[in-house]
Amino acid sequence: MRILQAVVASLLFVSSGAAQPVAIDRATAALKNVEANFTHKFTPKGFKNAQIESGTVIFGALPAMRWSYQKPEPKLFVFDGTRSWFYVPDDRQVTVADIDDRRRADLPFLFLGDPVARDRHFVVKEQKRGSGVVTTLQPRSRSAAVRGVSIVTTATNLIESVEYSDRDGNRTIFTFSGYHPARISAETFRFATPAGVQVIRAD
Repeated sequence: MRILQAVVASLLFVSSGAAQPVAIDRATAALKNVEANFTHKFTPKGFKNAQIESGTVIFGALPAMRWSYQKPEPKLFVFDGTRSWFYVPDDRQVTVADIDDRRRADLPFLFLGDPVARDRHFVVKEQKRGSGVVTTLQPRSRSAAVRGVSIVTTATNLIESVEYSDRDGNRTIFTFSGYHPARISAETFRFATPAGVQVIRAD
């Protein structure tokens, strides 16, 4: 379930009451119906070397997303907004979870496009860095699973990276490149369980 907590984990968010769209809101709007390459680095607490995975992600009307991991092993994460599917072909197993408010608080990427929920769970700040902007999110709850979220957006309103830690001290970094328009269909953000695949319901 580490990937579920990570992915999902990406990705995002700024303080309520702003008169003009803030950097993360502009970047969120730019994500709709686009595809990008991503690299996912996970560094367990106490380790120096990161576990590195990569693939492509398609963003729809957020929080609809489809994460296709390709290296070092294929796996798939699909979110339709209210439910998620985590499929590992080699294990012949898919984990299905309903996305309630508690799960949203543990998965930063599910706050994309939801500034109300974002501001309910995080204190959000922005700072210019060169031509881009760094947006930081600190959880309002001391028991939050996700800590110290940092999102870097470019001058062209693209999300360059998302970095955060969890309550156990593990560190996750997503970096993005190669944004381009995506081909979206009615099935892009749904998952049809293949024959012979075990279905597990997450609590």
